[in-house]
Amino acid sequence: MGRWHGAGNCLGLRPEALDDMAFPFRNILCPVDFDESSMSALDTAGEIARQNDGTVSVLHVVPMIVPPVGMPVYVQLYQGQRQTAAAKLEEITSKRLSGLKYELLTEMGDPAPVILRTATEAGADLVVMASHGRRGFSRLFLGSVAELVLRESNRPVLTVRYTPPKKHLVSAWMTRHPVTAGPNEKLSALHGAMVQGRFHSIPIVQDGVPVGIVTDHDIHAYHGSLDHTVASTTMSQALITVSPSTTLREAARLLCERKIGALPVVEEGKLAGLITTTDILGALIAEE
Repeated sequence: MGRWHGAGNCLGLRPEALDDMAFPFRNILCPVDFDESSMSALDTAGEIARQNDGTVSVLHVVPMIVPPVGMPVYVQLYQGQRQTAAAKLEEITSKRLSGLKYELLTEMGDPAPVILRTATEAGADLVVMASHGRRGFSRLFLGSVAELVLRESNRPVLTVRYTPPKKHLVSAWMTRHPVTAGPNEKLSALHGAMVQGRFHSIPIVQDGVPVGIVTDHDIHAYHGSLDHTVASTTMSQALITVSPSTTLREAARLLCERKIGALPVVEEGKLAGLITTTDILGALIAEE
């Protein structure tokens, strides 16, 4: 089996997969288990999909205890977990995969075989999953899933090693790849996106550079003429921004002093994300 080694990643290719590989990767399967490692893998899958106009299939497998032969499998005992997982997938993907095409899958069973079967049934070009990077017993139990998939898959598998961000920085809590709009987009379209995504502000971007921001308060000020008003008419142009390396304390100070709800996060002149008052509160709750 040929392997490519990158910065903390491993792409494993079985020889029989080479003939069926599709470049660029457009149909990506990403198994997640809701920990930070798999969220990092989901971000990676999203990046690949964005570069290739692809679709991400996000899969969560509810592990089932297999009873001895002849004993019944009480599937109904796991249905509650499956429903909870489905709701959590909705919440996570709406934030992390905004603007992308994706589908959500929840299954029950032994994780590795389910992942392998789903990759084949979905016709995945690539499987992206966390390596977990754990040590000791937890690695033997959880890391073995990635290792088994990597060993048995007839599809390319990219394993992503998670490096924890510094929790006191904006980069750890910002929304990456937020929904954006152009200066000439109608306020009615922005309002629809806000309602659907349940957020309160949209950065206005031109050629990747943030040039303004429109909030739900701005939308309300033009109630009745949303179809006839473009974003550039109402957006706040004197942008206050932060970088991924800005501390949460400094971001909180800016939000409070300026009485605003969101700050565009800019890196090398381009929009890298958005951090909101809600994100800051989430960080404080997590710290507690």
